Amino acid sequence: MSKIVVLNLGSGNFSSGFSSVTARLGEVGNLYMQFTGSLPTAPDIPQLLRDWRLLYTALYQSHGYRGAIDIVESGITHCSEVNFNDICQQLQTQINTWLNSEGFRKIESGLRTQLNPAEPVRVIIESDAPEVWKLPWHLWDFFGEYRLGELAFSTPDYPAPAISVIPHRRKANVKILAILGNSAGINLEKDRELLKRLSGAEITWLIEPERQELTDQLWQAGWDIIFFAGHSQSENNITHGRLYINQHEQNNSLRMGEVKEAIRKAVDNGLKLAIFNSCDGLGLVRELAAEQIPLPPMIVMREPVADPVAQAFLKYFLKNFAAGEPFHLSVRQAREQLRGLEHELPGASWLPVICQHPAVIPFSWQTQPTLPISIPLFKWVAIGLVGVITSYLFCGSNLAILANQRGIKNQKEGQLFRAQLYYHIATWLNPSYPQPYYNLAWLCDESLDDIACAKQRFKQAALRGLPDAYPELARLQLQQGDLQPALKQTWECLEHSDYDGVKAACLKNRGWVRWEQQRLEEAEADLRHAIALQPDSPHAYCLLAQVLDTKGNKQEAKVAWKNTLNYSEYNVPEQDKCMGLAQEYLSAQ
Repeated sequence: MSKIVVLNLGSGNFSSGFSSVTARLGEVGNLYMQFTGSLPTAPDIPQLLRDWRLLYTALYQSHGYRGAIDIVESGITHCSEVNFNDICQQLQTQINTWLNSEGFRKIESGLRTQLNPAEPVRVIIESDAPEVWKLPWHLWDFFGEYRLGELAFSTPDYPAPAISVIPHRRKANVKILAILGNSAGINLEKDRELLKRLSGAEITWLIEPERQELTDQLWQAGWDIIFFAGHSQSENNITHGRLYINQHEQNNSLRMGEVKEAIRKAVDNGLKLAIFNSCDGLGLVRELAAEQIPLPPMIVMREPVADPVAQAFLKYFLKNFAAGEPFHLSVRQAREQLRGLEHELPGASWLPVICQHPAVIPFSWQTQPTLPISIPLFKWVAIGLVGVITSYLFCGSNLAILANQRGIKNQKEGQLFRAQLYYHIATWLNPSYPQPYYNLAWLCDESLDDIACAKQRFKQAALRGLPDAYPELARLQLQQGDLQPALKQTWECLEHSDYDGVKAACLKNRGWVRWEQQRLEEAEADLRHAIALQPDSPHAYCLLAQVLDTKGNKQEAKVAWKNTLNYSEYNVPEQDKCMGLAQEYLSAQ
């Protein structure tokens, strides 16, 4: 089970600050640690948010994605992506400055002490302030380090989680109610095609339904997922939300409060996930939360969304989720994959948001075969064997996660033999699960001084789809002077990773290779690119300083050596070596 952090901001706003912030840490149903602090005033953030939204809307319109339902006039007649990117950077800087304040540092330090970057974590932000919900919290530096973490939003007041009134039964398929609403100006066929490709899904379609037809279906028992695509809109400072369900002149839309009883019934009947792949959806969630409905995880878009973005997100999310990835990681990975569209549709990766009841465990895509009533005895035996194997495959995956977490815990406590044993158990329970291979590699490298083991395990993690393993494998190869194998790993890494932190490490390694080969111009270009993606990388500064010094650029080399000292730590061997080089250089200067 993944760790959970419930971050309650209490009462307050950006003008007056948040004087009573609480972070509770643990697992669902057992939040066993608590940290308290505060957040100061940040009056610039709301204005930056407004500027961001105006520029986003203007760019959205300039690309031809204009709809009377979803878009309001921005009042901006000229806008460039340079302006927009500048606002994005300012907002990221302001958010991290705010979250690095003295009153909040105790909370973040406590969380970092207790959480391992290699373990999954869900951060749920509780607040009633609309601007807190609009804030792009994924820009917090915390999520750059905790790559298996994702955030969600909740109101601070919520009822007890729903207890399904439908008895548990084995299902052959995941039941989906797919609602395709008003399609004026947008193409919903792509959404339909993506859903139809899902294996193990039983889909009921509602195409531009009447209101009564929609509510009747919501009252039916047993929906696992509700999916909506079409036009939607948040109203009254995201306190209410409206769905546009058809194109009639009258009765073509409804407020979420108008179907609250039907939604509540769907939740009581076992609803596990709701996806609103439509514009400006935060008000949809907040209106239902105000009705004290124990919401299952819900995915909405925080702003108007272009067709290509909505369709790409759905494709990426369904691919990850139906393959067995945890829900929150499926959303994060899909959201980050949207960066590939941002050269044409800026801001795409800022849109998807999870909202949910803090005590609800997210749904996993798992189906089980139903058993016929009348089967000959020998076939029962065969089915029993299949059931054992199937149970192993499903349960083994969950047990592998638990074994990996136990390994992390033992490693933290200095029980290295036990940690090693649990990591091995996790790889046996689920040979395709990359995380225990990666953790075992770090254990071999940092604590057991077994480089051959570390290289082998990093390679196994990389082959199983964990891009973070590529730069670590290349690092070990470079330390041993194996330039060509290390260069190969950087190519693999850059091809398979969408994460800036991982790309930065790979570019740093390629710069390292070019430095060793004395290809100085290429080395400098790679190292500067790495630093642009990860400005606090001490080893990248260390290598860049050496390149610049060799090229005779003494002044810039001096700046790079100072940054090396600023970001290095003595307990990391390669950084300790860099600190020695930096101190020697600066003393000579």
